[in-house]
Amino acid sequence: MGKKLYGRQAVSESRTEALGIAGLLALKNEDKDNAPKHYEAVQECYFTGEKPVCPNCGSANTRCSKILKRKFKDILPNNGDTEQGSEKRTKSRVIDLTFYQRYFRCDDCGGIVFPEPITFGDKGCRYTNRLSDVLAEGTFRHSYKKVCEYYGVPASTSSVGPIMRRRISYKESLMQPLYTPRVLGIIEVNFYHDTYPVVFALYKNTVYCIDILADSYEDTVLAYLRNFDASKVSGVYIDPADGILSAVTSAFVEAEPVVTDECLLRYARNAMIKIIQSDGKRFPVPYKETALTMQEKYQNEHDKNQIKDGMASRPRLRSAYDVHQKFMRLMSDNWTYEDLREWVSELPPDLTEFSALVETIENYEQEIRSFINMDIKPPKNFKSATNAICDAFHSMPHCIFDVLKARCFLTTPFDTIEENGKKYRLGIPIDRFTQSMSGIANSIKEDRFYGL
Repeated sequence: MGKKLYGRQAVSESRTEALGIAGLLALKNEDKDNAPKHYEAVQECYFTGEKPVCPNCGSANTRCSKILKRKFKDILPNNGDTEQGSEKRTKSRVIDLTFYQRYFRCDDCGGIVFPEPITFGDKGCRYTNRLSDVLAEGTFRHSYKKVCEYYGVPASTSSVGPIMRRRISYKESLMQPLYTPRVLGIIEVNFYHDTYPVVFALYKNTVYCIDILADSYEDTVLAYLRNFDASKVSGVYIDPADGILSAVTSAFVEAEPVVTDECLLRYARNAMIKIIQSDGKRFPVPYKETALTMQEKYQNEHDKNQIKDGMASRPRLRSAYDVHQKFMRLMSDNWTYEDLREWVSELPPDLTEFSALVETIENYEQEIRSFINMDIKPPKNFKSATNAICDAFHSMPHCIFDVLKARCFLTTPFDTIEENGKKYRLGIPIDRFTQSMSGIANSIKEDRFYGL
């Protein structure tokens, strides 16, 4: 195809109108179907002779070098046409779109070749932006595979990340700015083989989820924390990760980072669960992970006897159980940092699963002591709230980070707060957050291991 092959007479006004992409003209073809599935198009500037400037030097001394075909999947808009007052509407449908994209050569900077810019599709993507947005919206609550099957397009694993990031960016641009609470928190949640920091806020004894970050590196966490007014933050509850601690101390010079008792108990419970999974196979107790990580004072006599019988042939599990029970009893009283060190000194050397907790106690003394010395401790529902967050992520189907972020934080309404006549985004209350995640997980459970 060259510039002399097509004139204005090659343009189909009806198809251009049906295509509905600004600046794009659809061409006539031999398709006799009243509802063609294949469209060919060029930009309007193809006929006007308008040339783009060189992106390298800004020169307008450019000339068309070649024209290449780009193939897209597109979705025609539902224009809402009605017929004689009826409710009949034009149905949205997926089409194949061939776009003839011109490439230009700049004569002022060494002959660099570049494509004419387009706005309806991203570089390297085979879906138009409006189709990718439709697929992304569906993937917020359903599996990407099922959404693509519904629209009759291939479920390309290479495309899901870009289309989700595009839609996330758009959704976030519509949100109110973040409210800065007095106390923030960052905990790491395990999601299959990855770990992601979840940011939350404490406001009037309520825990609100705010966002999930791609990783715990200092630059990633610090960039996010810059969204808050540092002068208003007085404390930050953190999980023991060097990147998180460094970001918090850089972002909030006046705030005090603390490692809470909830974090220590969670690390102890995670260690115990690992040992149960390795040494407690066929253990004669229903819901063994819950039963064996519960304080003995909350167990009934039947469970206690069953646990005792199960431990008889599992000495390492018995040892870990006793260690964990002792740790929970210690943390339920007025404990000191020295109590933690004594517990570490008595830990059997073969229980290596507790190493993360031991390293936290040894390397985060200042942050633990800061928690002990706090005048106002976290609310009573704090431990159950963080456990609910971790459990909710654990129940979600496997997916890439961008899909996880969209499903968790862009499908549920945020609470807002008004201050000085301006609305701010406060966060998602834990109950609402976990209920939404549970609903999404149940809707796509048939594709739990599909990956998308």
